Amino acid sequence: MELRPDDLLREWQAGKFRPVYYLFGEESAAKTDAVLKLKELFKADAFNLFEFSGDPASEASAVVAEAMTFPVFSDKRLVIVRNPRIPADARAAFAAYLGCASPTTTLVLLSEDRRPDKKDALADAASAVGAVSIFSPLTEEEACERLIAQARRAGKTLAPAAAEALVGEAGGDWGILSGELEKLVTFAGAEKDIAPAAALECLGYRKAADPWAFERLIQSRDVKACLGQLAELFSGSKPEEAAFRALAQVRLGYLKQLKAKRMLKAGLPPREIEQKLRIFYDSGFFARAERASEARLRRDLRRCLEVEAQLKSKSWLDPKLELERLVVELCTPTARIAAV
Repeated sequence: MELRPDDLLREWQAGKFRPVYYLFGEESAAKTDAVLKLKELFKADAFNLFEFSGDPASEASAVVAEAMTFPVFSDKRLVIVRNPRIPADARAAFAAYLGCASPTTTLVLLSEDRRPDKKDALADAASAVGAVSIFSPLTEEEACERLIAQARRAGKTLAPAAAEALVGEAGGDWGILSGELEKLVTFAGAEKDIAPAAALECLGYRKAADPWAFERLIQSRDVKACLGQLAELFSGSKPEEAAFRALAQVRLGYLKQLKAKRMLKAGLPPREIEQKLRIFYDSGFFARAERASEARLRRDLRRCLEVEAQLKSKSWLDPKLELERLVVELCTPTARIAAV
């Protein structure tokens, strides 16, 4: 069975846990959040929670052994395989286990693939006895619509331009967007209508600040200017919040460039692309996009997701330092990266 991420959460909140969940999709942050929520609702103690993050090829037998073990002083057991790259031998071992899966164990598998391969026997087995779920990033249009609908449920009317400002700041990651909207609703107080000015003020911008400045700078790959802007983003903000906001702006900036290049290839005129991608007052956008190859943009988007996943799973990392390192890497020409 294939379930949407929202359906997974409803199941878990209702206390229903299937023998296996196989999580796919490019939105690694959302998958990480889903696993954290599952752990919270599952309430497995130290005797009944096992997480594997090493090489699945060498750990496959240990994973299966833990999955087949009866719970200790409990009626359920949670086993999580965090490595998103499961080789063929390990997939075969897991698929074989699912043929006679323990009814007291929930096995969680992660994949970096966008969706299940039609020839993936493990995905078929997981779908047969549990659930497969695909975590896809929200488009800007979807994110704006969801923000407006969520605000309406909170008794507020969020102006479309205010929603666009939030998405321009945080990207399409709903975990971040929902947090920003919650703060904005609190900030609005008794006011029913939320205008763009309120959104920008709540986000912490100075009166003359440009909310799209960092996005444009990271697209231009000017390392000195980017690091200066990054310092401003971290100034007066919690390091974790500033890091995830900066990552969202980087992702959004490169995603716009990637989409624009593909739209240009498809023959769409620049004016139509500007409208579709919500490019605001940026006469240099297409010139910057032309300087970056699609391969480079895809690589840099993957790096953003990797850094985000690391920050969410490794609490000891310094968010500001990790973002500075990432910015330097993103602003380094491809040839120099390959030479390192």
